[in-house]
Amino acid sequence: MKRNRRSASATLVFTLFVAGTTAAIDPNDRLLVPLRVHLLAARGVPEITTTLTDKDVTRILQKINLVWAPAGLHFYLESVVNENAANPEAFLAHKGANERFGLLSLRPEESKVSTLLHVYYLKRMSANGVYLGDAIFVKDTASLRAVPGGIDEPLPRVTSHELGHAFGLPHRQDTTNLMASGTTGIGLNEEEIQRVRERAKEFGWIESAGAVKQRAEELVRAGKTAEAEALRQRLGSP
Repeated sequence: MKRNRRSASATLVFTLFVAGTTAAIDPNDRLLVPLRVHLLAARGVPEITTTLTDKDVTRILQKINLVWAPAGLHFYLESVVNENAANPEAFLAHKGANERFGLLSLRPEESKVSTLLHVYYLKRMSANGVYLGDAIFVKDTASLRAVPGGIDEPLPRVTSHELGHAFGLPHRQDTTNLMASGTTGIGLNEEEIQRVRERAKEFGWIESAGAVKQRAEELVRAGKTAEAEALRQRLGSP
């Protein structure tokens, strides 16, 4: 297992447009969500082994943060883990409706942590992506149907969609909405934004940007500048 720490940054606009009106989100009210990305491999099993790289992950995360900026959510990269799948045989044996059991069997025990969100990328599975409670799985061969105003790349959208499920959002029929199935849509309405933010606040390991800034300032005053800088990296902006 190889783990690489990185910080992702993107130009985020914290303004949401709902029914023709504009409601600003205070940057200090952004909710910072730790994300661990797993790049799975399995020798001799091309169905599992992803060809994504750390550079791809950085690009994908930048776009995910642009998608979720209207909700004031910012996902920071806790780490990228390049690892061998735990039980590739179980994955291959579970197809159709039972595929989810095979997917969960791929998770190595040593990289499981309960205080963040996990996204696993693999090469192929039946769906583009799936949220299974403890983990999100996304295939790097995902494809989507283009809709007006949609995103230009499947993987950030599929991952963002599954993150929506992780925060309690159901599917939507509106094809331009982020929670529509199989489209490039990235829209979120006011009710969805409120629901996601309320759900995010229930996780003790998700902090506001303002709280992180305050902790960083306290560390600086205590002479712990390295620790303060590590906290600031979570903000994704100066």
